[in-house]
Amino acid sequence: MPVDLEPFIELPGRDRAGQAYRFGYRCKETGVPAAIVEIAATTVAQFVPLQVSARMTTDGKIVVHAQLPDVDHGTPSRESEAISLVELVEAALSVDNLRMEEASRRELRSFLRALEISIQRVRIALAAM
Repeated sequence: MPVDLEPFIELPGRDRAGQAYRFGYRCKETGVPAAIVEIAATTVAQFVPLQVSARMTTDGKIVVHAQLPDVDHGTPSRESEAISLVELVEAALSVDNLRMEEASRRELRSFLRALEISIQRVRIALAAM
């Protein structure tokens, strides 16, 4: 009796060591993998031409679009779940992230200036309405 297989890709997880993509085939009915190969994320990034863009909605959400140009002929790009600008700022300013990035006061002042410019532009747009 033939088994109905489907291809799958598992993205590298933050909790998994050795950042690797998992490619393979699994049974459609049970989800049990029939074959798996792991490829380092750095290798995939080097050889797979991914086009990525991001946009911000007027309610302050960031949405990322990704497309494999040689694979996705004419299909729409895959869109991420929107994340709020506030959440992104909070993540950037978390103690752990600041320590990992070795953020300096100069970089944080530059970040603050960019946010203040953005706030001014929103105020101008509101005033023009």
